[in-house]
Parts: sequence; structure tokens; C-alpha cells
Amino acid sequence: MKPRAATGARAGDVVSHDLVFVDAVEAGRARLVLDDEAFTVPARLLPKGAREGSWIRWTGRVVPAPASDAAAVRARLSRDDRGGPIKL
Repeated sequence: MKPRAATGARAGDVVSHDLVFVDAVEAGRARLVLDDEAFTVPARLLPKGAREGSWIRWTGRVVPAPASDAAAVRARLSRDDRGGPIKL
């Protein structure tokens, strides 16, 4: 089954949906097969109840990037820095 793009896709729209086969689940990794390609993902990404031999509908959505707190971390680090030589 080939990916099908949603028409007029925007943030939050479903952009693809494919059937994938769960080939193996071991050591916290799941090997999935889509058409003639196999790929591995963390097993925690599988839906509840999925196991080896299951078929799952894999879907994805485009979403806005999560908020970053990098600026706040940099501000806190510079506020706490008294300057001077670095001691290792």
C-alpha cells in the first residue's frame, strides 16, 4: 500500500496512512515492514495490543514544533555564573 497524502494538508492534518506489518518485537525495538521495506522503531511507538504478526495502520500528522526553553536555560546559566576561570 502506497502512502496517500491528504489534500490541502496543514498542521494537524493526517498526511499519510499506511498498513504496516509487525515482523518482530525484541529488546524494546519493533521491526516493521511497509511494502518491500523494513525499518525499526522503538516498540513503545506501537499501539496498545500490537505484537509480532499484527497489522497496524500507521498514521502521521504534521504539527508545530514544541516550545523550546533553551532561552530560559541560557538566561539561568548566565545569571548563576559569577565569571572567572573555569575549574576542572
